[in-house]
Amino acid sequence: MSQPLKMWSKFSVTRKDGSVLKLRIMDMPRDPSVLEKVLNINLKYFVPEESTLKAARVAESAEAVEEITEFIINMLNMENHHIVVCCLDNDNDQINEIIGSSIMALTRKDDPKPEGGFKSKELMKVTEIMDATSKMYDEVKVFNLDPWFSDRGLVVCPEYRGLGIGQEFLRVRRLICKEYGIPINGAWMTSYGTQKAAERDGWETVCELRYEDLEKKFNVTYGRHPPSTKFMIARIPL
Repeated sequence: MSQPLKMWSKFSVTRKDGSVLKLRIMDMPRDPSVLEKVLNINLKYFVPEESTLKAARVAESAEAVEEITEFIINMLNMENHHIVVCCLDNDNDQINEIIGSSIMALTRKDDPKPEGGFKSKELMKVTEIMDATSKMYDEVKVFNLDPWFSDRGLVVCPEYRGLGIGQEFLRVRRLICKEYGIPINGAWMTSYGTQKAAERDGWETVCELRYEDLEKKFNVTYGRHPPSTKFMIARIPL
């Protein structure tokens, strides 16, 4: 049974021009128009900008973009995915614009293994990298987690970056984990933005991999900002 929508956070941010925005982070409504907006910001910003997807050149391949579009659509409709969105906190409940989204998958050890896989060489490369890095640090084994939340991406639209919205998304992830009784939340933080946001929210770096080493191992090209990806964890008091 699906859970009722929940408002996780209401907060205000001040833009560089001095204007104040009232924002809220809430569970994503399963409304087709909202699903389309979340899909669009992930395709427009997350897919071309996320370090591993960019290194594998996913956005440059029509086949890979078609595959990942279908993957995101399926993900947005899966009951075990907890998706929250940030939007303007208007006087009504209408969502006119999606400013960002955070997606996690609730996973259990006895869940059936997903069938099939990607066919495009770009997304096969992403899978290869992600499978290898997940073995380099596995918080599920380290902390004996069951269930746990697996990160499926966090994105904030460029015009709203630098305002602390990413940090608020990470704080909300803590609240979600606490509600589910999960003591540890972890994710590979692949950009300066998410790394700094996580540091400000008190996340700990437990594993760090240099992009230069990943380039040699997987024959891809990362940018140099930041120089490494960090697996960071938040400890949630229950």
